[in-house]
Amino acid sequence: MSLNEAHPRRVLIPAGVFYVMPAFIYLLVTCIYPFLKALYTSFVTEAGGFVGLHYYQEVLHQEYFLKVIRNTFFFTGFSVLFHFLIGLGFALLLNTENLKYRNLWRGLQFLPWLFPPTVAACIWILMYHPVHGVINTSLHQVGLGVMARSWLGDPNLALSMVTITNVWSFYPFFTIMMLAALQSIPETLYEAAVIDGATKWNSFWYITLPHLKPVILTVALLDTIWTFRFFDLVWIMTKGGPMKASEIFPTAIYKTAFKGFKFGEAAAMGGFMVLFMLFFVILYVKYYTTE
Repeated sequence: MSLNEAHPRRVLIPAGVFYVMPAFIYLLVTCIYPFLKALYTSFVTEAGGFVGLHYYQEVLHQEYFLKVIRNTFFFTGFSVLFHFLIGLGFALLLNTENLKYRNLWRGLQFLPWLFPPTVAACIWILMYHPVHGVINTSLHQVGLGVMARSWLGDPNLALSMVTITNVWSFYPFFTIMMLAALQSIPETLYEAAVIDGATKWNSFWYITLPHLKPVILTVALLDTIWTFRFFDLVWIMTKGGPMKASEIFPTAIYKTAFKGFKFGEAAAMGGFMVLFMLFFVILYVKYYTTE
């Protein structure tokens, strides 16, 4: 017997596999398996019988679900829009050279972002309180008591108030990212524009915005994905109420599954939510693969 036959060649596993294995196992247990299990649940009954797209059709014919879709897109759309507008405004202001205490104001921008969503929700619940809240109290003190409202108790206002809280909590992310991008723009471009007679608006439109475009697109897409699946603020502040006026995908799925015990319908709602989010993920990936 030859030496090679006595000692067969060993299959060597690359060392990198062992480095990524813990992360892969974590994702498998916490993400991949629950996703596949939910997908399976959306196609079968509790007894395990295959029902095809029955739950999806049932969910689509519910006025409640259509309202959830409208609310989710309202919450996501306006949150991302005002994250961008306020973030851009503060970034431009904080990039001004002659701004007094500029470093202090930059540091203060982090404050809303530092609060966990639970804490931010509690702060704004106290502010929105119909009797003791600072908003209604201030309105009464300046003679505008007629404008005082039960901000979270009014079906016409609840979702907007939660959206305002979300805007306050997360606009600093846009500010920080765009401020970093602004500081990377060569000053010589603005100097050349001034020599050519360009106004401040021309400089902003033809120099600042084109340089900010990659950051804006990236941050906006990420923020859309994060906000679309956001659960904490809405659940703590309104639990989807009043009268389901602030119900969004995450709260609707939670209630359907763990309060109504309709796991098939909840899984179907989750399936639709994944499809919507997949659209934004594809945009994000396509943007980076075409750069």
